[in-house]
Amino acid sequence: MSIAYTLNETRRALYRRQGYWGDASLADYWQLSVLSAPEKVAVTDWQGARYTYAELDDAAARIAQFLHEYGIKPNDTVAIQLPGWAEFTIIMLACFKIGAVAVPLLPNYRETETSYILNKCRARVLFIAAEFKQYHPPVMLRALLPRLNDLKRVIVVDKSVIACPETTFSQLLAHYQPLREPIITQGDALAAILFTSGTEGFPKGVMLTHNNIIASERAYCAALNLTYLDTLLMPAPLAHATGFLHGVITPFIIGASSVLLDIFSPQNCLLLLNQEKCTCIIGATPFVCDILCSLQQQSYDISSLRFFLCGGTTVPKSMVEQCLKAGFKLISVYGATESAPHTMVKLDDPITRVINTDGTAVPGVEVKIVDQHRRVLPAGIEGEEASRGPNVFVGYLDEPALSDRVLDQDGWYYSGDLCRMDQQGYLKITGRKKDVIIRGGENISSREVEDILLRHPNVREASVVAMPDERLGERACAYVVLKDIRRPLTFEEMFSFFAKKQVAKYKYPERLELVSSLPRTASGKVMKHILRDDIKRKLCEGEKTVPAEGTPKNNDAAGRAPDLGTSPLRAE
Repeated sequence: MSIAYTLNETRRALYRRQGYWGDASLADYWQLSVLSAPEKVAVTDWQGARYTYAELDDAAARIAQFLHEYGIKPNDTVAIQLPGWAEFTIIMLACFKIGAVAVPLLPNYRETETSYILNKCRARVLFIAAEFKQYHPPVMLRALLPRLNDLKRVIVVDKSVIACPETTFSQLLAHYQPLREPIITQGDALAAILFTSGTEGFPKGVMLTHNNIIASERAYCAALNLTYLDTLLMPAPLAHATGFLHGVITPFIIGASSVLLDIFSPQNCLLLLNQEKCTCIIGATPFVCDILCSLQQQSYDISSLRFFLCGGTTVPKSMVEQCLKAGFKLISVYGATESAPHTMVKLDDPITRVINTDGTAVPGVEVKIVDQHRRVLPAGIEGEEASRGPNVFVGYLDEPALSDRVLDQDGWYYSGDLCRMDQQGYLKITGRKKDVIIRGGENISSREVEDILLRHPNVREASVVAMPDERLGERACAYVVLKDIRRPLTFEEMFSFFAKKQVAKYKYPERLELVSSLPRTASGKVMKHILRDDIKRKLCEGEKTVPAEGTPKNNDAAGRAPDLGTSPLRAE
């Protein structure tokens, strides 16, 4: 199968001169680590699997031989829909050994998402779990096969003993001999297609070359001083950029060890941390929040932990402070699947930088802030964040027009994120371009309002979205998860809390929805389109818009502000 993508030749020549890009592939980096420390443990998972570099290489070579004999050629796609299991790493390495393109899918995807992605990437082979979370993916695939245009083989990873008619992973390992001669792959070849979390509709296939990933992870490791002495704990899904790049690829690039957790719970995460003496955890803010709660309830040995790397969504200032009090450092990392972490807080940054910023550019990456016409803005002015570097993706799969909208001819990727940059080049993410509420002609940053809500002592999570209004166009609606549901947050209390923060009145939320949880993607991003649809439905159905008395059933409540007027009221 031929996948169309174009390299920017000017940037390619520059990155090769600078040493960021070369001829080596990820398979070459893998082989170097195998030769360097064959008996060292490469990967461990919660299910009890433990492979050395040599054992992992042997298993990957056997799966590579199967794929090769089946007819998978360089640039063909192989889909992997697995949880955080060691087998994921084996299959990914097998793809690299024969030049195939790895396409990871989230294990919680069902018929709609799975069929869309498999048809989009035209995968001929799919690896799935026999069972996960009491769900049986093979049953889904049997019903789905008539709707899949290119898929011909389904391999079931039999972590548990479950009879199934499909070929199993263990059968392949037993039947095939290791591939003798890996297929040579160049650094400019595609290595993976990562489908974005899809907070707004169907996901996009982000195409990354071997050079993209190698440059990204080398800069990542250099910025964090990660070495072969580290053990990285990954509780995030491996189909997400965080899990795929930092949980699976980063460890073998530097010859470190990877520890995978398939189903996150703070207790299991902390047990693995202690058991494997992990030095780094990577995940989104919900993971951090749950771990903080567990540490408050029970004592755990976290002495091996150098830092918790937090990305995928914005990091509240209060959370950074709580982590420091709990005994570990929370480091904010900013990026996107299209431009994998390109800013981060440095290990030796002063505490004010750690608490108040999302870091500065990693080696080799440029960052700028632009206005709506993509003109560079001065320090301190809010605008759209753009990045350029050897880590930036080469386009969306079969979406040239969409690619052209976010990638310009000079190699800049425009993220759609709003932020400010100070004189020293440190960023502070303030929201999304499309995450702005326009109330009577005034722009309200959802992020700013959320940050205020998160300062309330009884607010655990908050998400602010626009709700339609006939007079003003939009008003702010706050969805809030409480720390203690026995102490309900009334609308009047929230209104008074905002008044004490001395912000303009037009920024106050004008409706409060108390919920037990926020809808999130597997990577931890709040799916705001679900919240927007929810409030639209409630308004259409004419639900009450007066503050509720007490805590209603299911912990849901709604409140509506007194009218703040048709024109914005500014605070003094």
